[in-house]
Amino acid sequence: MKKTLLLISLFYLFFSCSGIEKKAEIEEVIQRNDKAEFNQYFRSNCDSITLSKNNELELDSVGWIDKLYKKNSYSAIWINDSIKLNENGSRLITQFLNAKNYGLDTVFYKIGILQSLKKKLDTITLIDKKYAIASEIEILLTHYYMLHGKHLNYGVLTVIDRVSVLPRKKFSIDLSEYVYKASQSDSIIEKLLNLQPKHTEYHNLQKGLTKFLNNSSLSMKNVLVQNFREDSLKAIKQSKKALILHQYLPETYNDSLYYNALTKFQTEHGLKPDSLIGKNTAKALSISPYKYYKQIVVNLERWRWKEDWPSNYIYVNIPSYRMQLFEDTKQVRDHRVVVGKFKNQTPEIIDTLDYLIAYPYWNVPRKISVEEILVKVQKDSTYLKRNNYEVLTYSKEILDESSINWNEIDSDSFKYLIRQKGGSSNALGLVKFIFPNKYAIYLHDT
Repeated sequence: MKKTLLLISLFYLFFSCSGIEKKAEIEEVIQRNDKAEFNQYFRSNCDSITLSKNNELELDSVGWIDKLYKKNSYSAIWINDSIKLNENGSRLITQFLNAKNYGLDTVFYKIGILQSLKKKLDTITLIDKKYAIASEIEILLTHYYMLHGKHLNYGVLTVIDRVSVLPRKKFSIDLSEYVYKASQSDSIIEKLLNLQPKHTEYHNLQKGLTKFLNNSSLSMKNVLVQNFREDSLKAIKQSKKALILHQYLPETYNDSLYYNALTKFQTEHGLKPDSLIGKNTAKALSISPYKYYKQIVVNLERWRWKEDWPSNYIYVNIPSYRMQLFEDTKQVRDHRVVVGKFKNQTPEIIDTLDYLIAYPYWNVPRKISVEEILVKVQKDSTYLKRNNYEVLTYSKEILDESSINWNEIDSDSFKYLIRQKGGSSNALGLVKFIFPNKYAIYLHDT
């Protein structure tokens, strides 16, 4: 009896395993047939889906999509053998959902439509309808991959003439070729992020934005904070509310937490961490979290307009009053700089350092010559000689300054050029850095 039971058990196990294997083989054949049929459906309907008015794809994207799918023989990039989104397709939608981390709005990528199509694809059983939905989401994902890539690399604005004096880099990436090569690798999403600018400053800012979004409510509200010199008690009270709004301080706190939060806020906003609510700290605290977010978005956009820089360069950051020297993309020197005031701003330029002048002349601007130097000479006839100034005609002939009756000269009759000779007392210092530009801007070592 025991032998009979054993034989029956073995017999049942054998046929059960065979049944499971057979079922798996059948399902695999069905999936293979589904994918083959889908590929045929996609090949036949790709053009009509791409040109559908419902999708509203840009003309350049239509051309890229057509070229891409012809090159890869209409093989789906985002659809798996079960006619559902593959892992890369799901990751791409997640990337669009996180577009704010890159200063880009999710509205560009029709997240609602993509998620709706994904849900239908997961639940619908009618095979023709399933193929149609899979084809549509395949085209849309490819389109928005390309659009997102262009936004990351080139920026969102199509025309920048009104907001930038710098020439914009050209967008010369063949996205159809780029997506084709990316789809042949195992890192198609990483390839998408590789389209971002290579500037270190851009990447630091993008990482900072991600951190900011993780710790900010993006509230449009703001708390107006006064300078502590105006009313110290009110300034502290207002700053506490502002720090809570900016999520540097919890609702319940003590004085130690408050001062730590204020110092941290100052440090992270480029302010002197003195725990005092001075003019600049009060101004920074008064800005809403959402406005800070928009400021970062604008600056990421501006970085995308710039060409990638060489490995060796000098970088003058106008708002921070700093100049840095980079060698092999690593910062090796850092200096403070003086820039134009708000009413006479230093413009943005990109140029090549041409040559250096040791012990340079300082050619005094006419306004300074008339409004400052002339007044001093009229009070002290030795002023020019003591400060190493020369007086020249407009044809650059040097004159004897003592032969001129300066008391008879006024702004209308001032027909001279004044320059200061090189040396330790020269206003420009000992070295002048020349990079020819239409603004006549240069660097000097004072």
